[in-house]
Amino acid sequence: MFYRLLRIQQFFEAGYQSVVSLIRVLLRSHYRSALSRERKVRDELFVLGNGPGLKAHLDKYSPLLKSKELMCVNQFALTPFYTELKPAHYVLLDIGFFVDPTLPRMKENRERLEKVFREETDWPMTLYLPYEARKSQFIKTVLTTAKFVGIVFYNRTVADGLKPVRHWMYRKNLGMPPPQNVLIGALMVGLNLGYRKIIILGADHSWHLGLQVDREGMLNSAEQHFYDKKPSVVAVHHPETLDRTKIHDYFFNLYRTFRSYHLIRQFADHENVSMINASTVSYIDAFIRRRLSDYPWSEDQK
Repeated sequence: MFYRLLRIQQFFEAGYQSVVSLIRVLLRSHYRSALSRERKVRDELFVLGNGPGLKAHLDKYSPLLKSKELMCVNQFALTPFYTELKPAHYVLLDIGFFVDPTLPRMKENRERLEKVFREETDWPMTLYLPYEARKSQFIKTVLTTAKFVGIVFYNRTVADGLKPVRHWMYRKNLGMPPPQNVLIGALMVGLNLGYRKIIILGADHSWHLGLQVDREGMLNSAEQHFYDKKPSVVAVHHPETLDRTKIHDYFFNLYRTFRSYHLIRQFADHENVSMINASTVSYIDAFIRRRLSDYPWSEDQK
């Protein structure tokens, strides 16, 4: 009886979330999605996260990755691997890239990315950005100065609830699972572009191992990416309000992050898309795990 009542409760909660998500979509999403117009049947996409584990793959498998369609995120363009691998797709999600005021490190990274897109990108590349960024100075600069970079906007509106409803919103690019991390946005972009197989590298997602609470009770994080020589301790802020984050909010956001990958997995299965996590180290438990050293995997391994 208890589990039956629990299932009934979950059904009504999902129904409520469906209604809320549809209202969000109605108020926030843009219906003529350029991303939807980009959809066609495509074969295989490698999505590169910036976790520390990516370094070993880049050092060993760069010749393989050069021959593949790549999607990169955030500060990847500020590394030498960017001009070596020449990714076809690039995703930014954090609104801190597009608003002012923003965190000093975000402003610095934004300016550096503008320069790289303008001066070092000499191959056709598509930059995928949330609709909220469309009127930003960043967009104006890239559009007027980076002649090889095209821009496509996507909806990052949170969509949850009953599976048929949320899958409809995902496929129409009207929303996505809670986009707590840029990799969530990148995977949803890859799915909406029509790739039949998506391989994930560099998705360590081990941030919880670097959490610190200082003597003043403030939350800090020892962050490290594949391009960092050592972890750097940074204060944890909310990306939009710029307020310091409380630890219970941080762990709630981690819950939303890892749950989003399970929602993506359900959508990928519905769309008959194979999603493989080949990261050297990863706390994501939603996707099939494989070793890149065994690539290409046999059909029975996918």
